[in-house]
Amino acid sequence: MVKKYLSKIKILNHAPKSKYAGVPEIILSCFLLSIIITLVRDLNNQFHIFFIVMMRNLCGIFVLIPHFIKHQKSLFITNNIHLHLFRSANGTISMFLWFYAIISLPMSEAISLSFLTPIITTLASKFFLKEKVSKNIFFACLVSFIGVLIIMRPGFNEFKHGYIFCFGSIISWTISNLTVKTMTKTNKTRNIVAQMTVFMFLFSLPFAIPHIKSIDFYAFVKFLFLGIISNLCYKLIAQAYRKNDLSVLQPFDFSRLIFTSIIAYFVFDEKPDFWVFFGSSVILIGLILSLKKKNFEAEKRLAQKASEI
Repeated sequence: MVKKYLSKIKILNHAPKSKYAGVPEIILSCFLLSIIITLVRDLNNQFHIFFIVMMRNLCGIFVLIPHFIKHQKSLFITNNIHLHLFRSANGTISMFLWFYAIISLPMSEAISLSFLTPIITTLASKFFLKEKVSKNIFFACLVSFIGVLIIMRPGFNEFKHGYIFCFGSIISWTISNLTVKTMTKTNKTRNIVAQMTVFMFLFSLPFAIPHIKSIDFYAFVKFLFLGIISNLCYKLIAQAYRKNDLSVLQPFDFSRLIFTSIIAYFVFDEKPDFWVFFGSSVILIGLILSLKKKNFEAEKRLAQKASEI
């Protein structure tokens, strides 16, 4: 009798969740990411990018102070400090490059090209982490590369130096993703985030010192808002990934382009570009192809068993 009851509990625990679980979180995070880009562009009218990155990291520390107090005894304990330092240094570089990209390129172009990151990360994980990935990964990369060519239109469109910053940030993000994947095997998520925030502030500080200038109350509020939104985005994305598979959630990441394009139109008077939307749609197709297929048959059987209880 007890075994039968426990088996029912097990089936219920593994029963498929709502088809759209995690979708609200991922869409909200995409909207907030668009706000972050807008804030960076606005702050760049007054401050250098190096100073903005440093202040973003400093405000991130302010936001995490309650977390530091609660877990002060264990938060900075680690056996692989070299990985934390490497991840933080690389994260600082990627933030520099990405912030430069979004002030050098139309916002919709920068966002569209950033869709390449999950595909390149998936491909890199196959070679460097020996992970099993979809057999479609190479075809997906080819499709996505075509999408990039559509956006850039070499020979028809003027080459922009912002592309260099954007592709550099994509490479840095990929390295960070692989590093974090390795670190999560031996470190808790809160330790990774805490140490990353502190070390990124320390790494960005020397670059910001030559560009330090006084800030007024409104600028301080913007910086603080930037730190709060950034940390909230990390939390929303983590919650979404816990609730559902990448294959379900990743297509909704396309809403980043929609939100960004709307904000860019009304705030910065950037008019939507057909080729950017077309190329980003092709990249999105490649992204979907690169993801592993869900085992729908197994979920169906679990659902059927759960309904019989």
